[in-house]
Amino acid sequence: MIDLERGEAVRHVPLDGPTGCTAAVAGPMAYVGTEGGTFLAIDWTKGEVAWTSQDSRRSTSFRSSAAVTPERVIVGARDKQLRALDPKTGNELWAFATQGQVDSSPVVAGNLALVGSGDGRIYAVDLQTGKEVWRYEVGGHVAASPAVAAGRLVIGTDAGDLYCFGTGKPATSSK
Repeated sequence: MIDLERGEAVRHVPLDGPTGCTAAVAGPMAYVGTEGGTFLAIDWTKGEVAWTSQDSRRSTSFRSSAAVTPERVIVGARDKQLRALDPKTGNELWAFATQGQVDSSPVVAGNLALVGSGDGRIYAVDLQTGKEVWRYEVGGHVAASPAVAAGRLVIGTDAGDLYCFGTGKPATSSK
């Protein structure tokens, strides 16, 4: 942690490898994954690791930044999985398999986790169950993170295509 007024480090938490993603912060907790295959919850006010999570079946790296709700930490990994972890314990609540690496950072909208995958698809997954609600084939690798605004989901592909999903009704603005 850096003291912004003085520009000096005040806390340091060692990781098992570099991180290629941005930490998601909710209250005193920061959630971040590493290239070493560990996903961590760090209490940034104390400078202590609260818990770690690793897949005991295979090593994977995390390039996806997490989306955090009070009940779930949602994160993608290079082992083609989107996972929901308990924010208090790090226990896996569910895992959803795609057919490509999940470098895209998920976004939560309502009761859905929305994410892109290296398999050329965009997925909507139920937050409670981890079951697929819908998918859309875009044909290009999706490492970009989705954005949600005005009832729309916007996401791009490495092929240079930008997709916008919504109700079909034009968004209105109040002036």
